[in-house]
Amino acid sequence: MRILGWILAVGLYVLLGMHVYAYFMVICPLLKQRLGVTFGMTWAAIGLILLYNIVFNHFLAMVLKPSNPQDLQKVEEMRLKAKNRQHRRETKDDGKDDRFEGLHKDVKRLMKYKTKTIKDL
Repeated sequence: MRILGWILAVGLYVLLGMHVYAYFMVICPLLKQRLGVTFGMTWAAIGLILLYNIVFNHFLAMVLKPSNPQDLQKVEEMRLKAKNRQHRRETKDDGKDDRFEGLHKDVKRLMKYKTKTIKDL
């Protein structure tokens, strides 16, 4: 079944390639002849954008692993665990300025100076 999927995907890309060839060899000269160069090139650009969108999204749908909301919850839990690691908790300030929460003391001090003007220093 897995091999059949790849065969069908390659067949799809071959079919798309034939359509692109026909588009540029048959339809684009007709567009140029009937609509003019500028309007014909605009339609060619729109066709290429649509083709890119189809191929890109189909390829990503084939390659990426499907997921569900539970996977998103696992990722969020891992992010919270990484945020609340021990070495990050040690650097918490008095709670005065939580813009710099989790940063090293020296970085906090530098960031506070960065937000001040020369006159404030």
